[in-house]
Amino acid sequence: MLGYLLSRRPAPGARPGALVDPTPEQQIGKLTIYRMDFGGQVAIQERCEQDLERALAVPGASRHPLTWLHFEGDVTAAQLARLGVDFSLHPLALEDVLNHGQRPKLDVYHATLFVTLVLPYMAGERLVLQQVSLFMGEDFVLSFHAGAHDVFAPVRERIHAAHGRIAHAEADYLGYCLVDVVVDSGLAVLADYHDRIEALEDRIFEDRTDDLIEVIHDLRRRLIGMRKVLVSQNELLVRWVSLEHPLLHSDNRPYFRDVQDHAKRVVDLADGYYDTVGSLLDTHLSLASARLNDVMRVLTLIATVFMPLSFLVGVYGMNFDTRYPWNMPELSFAYGYPVLLGVILLLVIGMLFYFKRKRWL
Repeated sequence: MLGYLLSRRPAPGARPGALVDPTPEQQIGKLTIYRMDFGGQVAIQERCEQDLERALAVPGASRHPLTWLHFEGDVTAAQLARLGVDFSLHPLALEDVLNHGQRPKLDVYHATLFVTLVLPYMAGERLVLQQVSLFMGEDFVLSFHAGAHDVFAPVRERIHAAHGRIAHAEADYLGYCLVDVVVDSGLAVLADYHDRIEALEDRIFEDRTDDLIEVIHDLRRRLIGMRKVLVSQNELLVRWVSLEHPLLHSDNRPYFRDVQDHAKRVVDLADGYYDTVGSLLDTHLSLASARLNDVMRVLTLIATVFMPLSFLVGVYGMNFDTRYPWNMPELSFAYGYPVLLGVILLLVIGMLFYFKRKRWL
């Protein structure tokens, strides 16, 4: 089904900002913490931990300008509470990290920015939407992915390559890089849907006997569900581009505008594919109606041909006594049967010729 993977909601009446651990049925996978410290003249340091205390320990004596902690999998309420204390994070934002299924949004706090995004990807034949959350501070970025695959591995590779602006260790630019990965994932999903739509179009015109209404409706439903979150994500980025905040550097705004342009393109593609699927549904129904009309036309012609034949055989099928003068004289005719068959044959040929001339055949 279309939807957030293992969506979580607080219980009705729960205290705002309350952190409650997910049930076993809601858990996604084992937590993996990736830590990177980079920037300045200090060598990049990266490590992967399973324990939060070890991940929070500062590596070495020198402090790097920027620390990036990425949490992949299930984060517990206690771990989030510890992060809230260490990085001065708002409890309502922490609650949104724990309760998956949030709509894309951007919340501004005094010293931090909190961003919630939706990451679409294909799990086989199934579209899955997963939540990605970001905290950006002056010297740190915290990212949370409610999934089981390392979505930000390409960003870490770019940091190690130390090429471009990412090596300058600015939290807002690192945040841009992470958002760019999430947005471009939508392009990859829509490329997959483009292939599906083309294959479906071929099926509609090549095999006209298939009933594809359910397949088309399912595809359309998934596209409209994906489009809803993509529109919210685009609105978030529009706000990000125009937002004035000490953490957002003016020389990074062109990059923010670029990722917002990507998000708008994803929305436009989703709109276009949704309209295309709607057109395919109309085409499929039109072809089905045309097939039904063809069948009805053939059946009508057959019935029309047999109507006079039925009349003739019905008339001559009446058994009257030939001794009376008002009886049918043909009943005593020696060649009555072959003559009747000849008349029937001439009627059939004549009617078919007439139908052909009228282009009804």
